[in-house]
Amino acid sequence: MNDIMGIIASTVIFLFSAGNNPQPIGTGFIIGYPIPYKEGSVIPLVVTAKHVLGDHKKVLARFSTQAGSSTAFVQYDIEAMKRQNDYWEYPDDDGVDIAVFRSLHFEGTKYQPFPIELIATKKMFEENAIRQTDRVIFPSLLINFMGSAQNYPVIRDGSIALIPGEKVPMKYKVGSREIVTKQEVILVDATSIPGASGSPILLWPGPRLQGNTYQIGGTKPFLLGIMHGFYPAVPREILDVQTSDTKKMYSDNSGIAIIFPSWKLRDIFESKTLKDRIQEIAKAEANKK
Repeated sequence: MNDIMGIIASTVIFLFSAGNNPQPIGTGFIIGYPIPYKEGSVIPLVVTAKHVLGDHKKVLARFSTQAGSSTAFVQYDIEAMKRQNDYWEYPDDDGVDIAVFRSLHFEGTKYQPFPIELIATKKMFEENAIRQTDRVIFPSLLINFMGSAQNYPVIRDGSIALIPGEKVPMKYKVGSREIVTKQEVILVDATSIPGASGSPILLWPGPRLQGNTYQIGGTKPFLLGIMHGFYPAVPREILDVQTSDTKKMYSDNSGIAIIFPSWKLRDIFESKTLKDRIQEIAKAEANKK
């Protein structure tokens, strides 16, 4: 189990604002997208919540290093990536709070790409009877302690509280833009804290009750979604959903977190724009030989 937890933690990177005084803005994680015709090789893609990037034209990602005694910052030019088709959002629905952008394999950095085949589809939810009360875990940035010799994501847990059968009204901000929408989301009994936005939500890979069968050997750590934010505790306008930017979190937080489901990320990976770009990269790699 410790090995699995270590691998899960190593998929995560910490995201910061770029500039003279970088500030932590959220969590990202790396998916390994297979390179066509090149078995065993992947293109690293960074996944996070769209509101984490907000209006930032550039962001910094903090990686652990192979040396194990320091961290390294990598700058991503989000504006340039959008021009180069290396940045993707959900097609035809601006309300989905997921952003994906391409990364390079940076020499000396240490990370473990999450396998694309473990991103749960709706069918995988059904086949594995993933439902309310299932335990989940999520590695994320803890702003008060993130480590200096390496990244230290905290691994927190909770359980699925509800997978609504209808879309949920939401209002939130992406930078200066206000998003008013209705979305398929999953509600999790867990406290989302500042810095957790963009974290991967995973099915706990331990013993689990599936139907009437108790799985002693546990299950695969399927990716179930991406952390968005939390529902407030006090009564207010139904559309008012908080992301991670709040000062009175513990008085306002209801303990119910909102995640955007993994099948929405699958849809992004299946989009024509992303697939075409991957093919273009694969051809360019092949031509180098």
